[in-house]
Amino acid sequence: IVGQDSDTDLAVIKVDVHQSLPAAVMGNSDNLRVGEWVLAIGSPFGLDQTVTAGIISAKDRVTEAGALHPFQQFLQTDAAINPGNSGGPLVNLAGEVVGINTLIATRTWVYNGIGFALPSSTAVDIYNQLIQYGRVRRGFLGITLQSVTPQIQRQFGLKDAEGVLVGDVTSKDSPAARAGIRSEDVIVSINGHKVKDARDLIRTVGSLSVGSLANVTFVRDGQSRTVSVRLEERKDESADGPPDSNPR
Repeated sequence: IVGQDSDTDLAVIKVDVHQSLPAAVMGNSDNLRVGEWVLAIGSPFGLDQTVTAGIISAKDRVTEAGALHPFQQFLQTDAAINPGNSGGPLVNLAGEVVGINTLIATRTWVYNGIGFALPSSTAVDIYNQLIQYGRVRRGFLGITLQSVTPQIQRQFGLKDAEGVLVGDVTSKDSPAARAGIRSEDVIVSINGHKVKDARDLIRTVGSLSVGSLANVTFVRDGQSRTVSVRLEERKDESADGPPDSNPR
């Protein structure tokens, strides 16, 4: 085992062999469109090399376990996925791996038409970091946060009920505090990416390089402001509760 990441349930394993092995080609899941055909490959119920077909039903899907695993966003597909498919590839019609089959939504413990695969873009990023650092390094802003609700929207006079309300900075020396972000600021975008809610901010900041500068746009007293924040490394917070109350 070269390295593993519990937040995405991925690991990099080195296999020593005495002959060359064929390798699958990794595709870019960011280029997938809803409705595009895909194939799920695996060993459901011990039936090796089973292939099922379906389409991409949705992208950036968050499951009920998302509160515990905020860095897991899935491709949803109706290609049949059953016990034994987990870890197998989801491929496009060019034969490129665009996802890793992970779980299903079911009340019968077998396929009910809704399956989820971790996007290849996530897998490639995790792989590269594990190879380079032996662990995954995620950006850290240093705030406690809450998703903007319609009530918060009205209270702060916001255009829509999107963004993140800063509850507080985690310390006076946190990256956000050093950049001048403070309690009751409403973060609306990071590096031009519109922030939808707390989970979206966590994933966006976590995907940025440690030590990089992030341009954070927020609303304070009805005025929009942008500051540059130099991100630190996020510590392991696997025991934390829902993201709306966590430091990020």
